[in-house]
Amino acid sequence: MIASLAPTTLCVRAPTMGASFDFDSLHETDILVVCSSSWLGLPPPNMAEFTHQLLLAADTNPGCLKHLQHAVWGNGDERWLNTYMNIPRYVDQLLAECGSRRFYARGEAGEPHSPTGSEACWAEDWAAGMWDAAAESELAAPPVAWDAQWADAPSPRHQEVQEFGLHDIVRKYGELRSGPSTFARPDEGYDSMLAHMRNLREQRRQRTQAK
Repeated sequence: MIASLAPTTLCVRAPTMGASFDFDSLHETDILVVCSSSWLGLPPPNMAEFTHQLLLAADTNPGCLKHLQHAVWGNGDERWLNTYMNIPRYVDQLLAECGSRRFYARGEAGEPHSPTGSEACWAEDWAAGMWDAAAESELAAPPVAWDAQWADAPSPRHQEVQEFGLHDIVRKYGELRSGPSTFARPDEGYDSMLAHMRNLREQRRQRTQAK
């Protein structure tokens, strides 16, 4: 729906699921719009590959996306309050750590959003303002603040983000299917962690077969 509201003056690619997104395509990308929910504080399965690539790039090559601008829309279920909106908020943070410029305040379903003047923002309202900002965005301009959506009113839930590391996402979802992107600079520690995880999986497999 967000992509369908883009003005015809912008060249917008068809939306791509995070699981099939080619992270290396960011070399030829000027603006990235990310939409995600969370799954118990970690990415849902269709965002695991993207989040892993992003986290690896942020950890090993900060500043590698300094040619990029981004905006993030978040969906979430407030019944899972402790991890509410965690992935949209963390992805927004990690993109900035990679050097990308936030050109529009993150939007979160049902949350206040200062730029639109909404007490409970929804995707249609956020997308209209976001595309207007995208059409006028300049890479050299100062980035919009991470918490700009709450400039006029705080979240009625919470404004926290729970960070996690590469070990957590590998333990949950395994290794990258396509291998590290060209933005990443994985070191021996990352390789050792993967080898350790493979060893643990093999031990579990052998124990299961022995039963």
